[in-house]
Amino acid sequence: MSSRPRRQLHVASPRPDNVDARHQPIGDFTPGDISSGFHVDLRGVAGSYGPPGEAQGWLDLLVLRRERILPVTVLQLGMGAWQRSIDPADPDRAAWAEVAERVADWAAVDMDGYGRLAHLTPMPHTYDIPAPWFSAMAQALATSLLVRTGHFDDAARAVQSLLDPSLDMITDTEHGPILEEYQASPRPHVLNGWMWGLYGLYDLSCADGADPELRERARVAYEAGVASLDAHLPAYETQRGWSTYDRYPHVIANIASPFYHRLHVSMLRTIARIAPQTEQAASLEHTAGRWEQALARPLTRATAVARKVGFRLVKPRGKAA
Repeated sequence: MSSRPRRQLHVASPRPDNVDARHQPIGDFTPGDISSGFHVDLRGVAGSYGPPGEAQGWLDLLVLRRERILPVTVLQLGMGAWQRSIDPADPDRAAWAEVAERVADWAAVDMDGYGRLAHLTPMPHTYDIPAPWFSAMAQALATSLLVRTGHFDDAARAVQSLLDPSLDMITDTEHGPILEEYQASPRPHVLNGWMWGLYGLYDLSCADGADPELRERARVAYEAGVASLDAHLPAYETQRGWSTYDRYPHVIANIASPFYHRLHVSMLRTIARIAPQTEQAASLEHTAGRWEQALARPLTRATAVARKVGFRLVKPRGKAA
């Protein structure tokens, strides 16, 4: 394990009381400086578990039920805790740092011999995925947290598994690679999971403590992923300018809920902020602006909600894992 990066405090953007797990706006982040923050504000995720002491208790419970949890659940708690630990307005910074470190330690130990975080229960809804299965989103979130807490060797393991074609978390297309949140067949190409995956590659490429050769591999994969994202975005847009959640061939389209549509807008803007080319940044911003306009139209929003309800009537959620 390499030495830890120096912890820096940064002025956080105004927010509500920050205990809402579904409040995930653009995060405070300076491109190229992973110590400055994270791309999406996950402080609400951490705060939804209560103060740090209660969050520790919830973390104990999650880890005890390891065979039933989604690794992303734990990792987003850890990332939100890390963001709170560098927020000068948070009086519990030190305690939140302990939560973030515990999650990072958990991720480092939980990875299998290939550096993967396994889902040990079948996917409970939407897609038919038997256990164990693996996710580019989980690998990337682990990477983003591990590099920020100084676990560079463990972050390298997570990224190496993500980039290994034999481990099947990336789909190659004519326009470039798609990072897959779910290993369903056919591939669902979930939009938000793809963008979470890009964050991990970018963060590893910016991590001074990581192996230079792996940093370069991550950079190349990241740039190819952004170009692919830009090329594929039209396939995620409905005629009303609303986004779809995925591109899986469901009986009816899996329209994004208002939460996910809003998240898509924010995530596109964060990718534009760190896009390798100005043309890509402008294109991503243009799409984000169009989708944001759709969110502001009451009729378009109501139509999207109705279509999402229709989708869930056809494809209901099963019991939560």
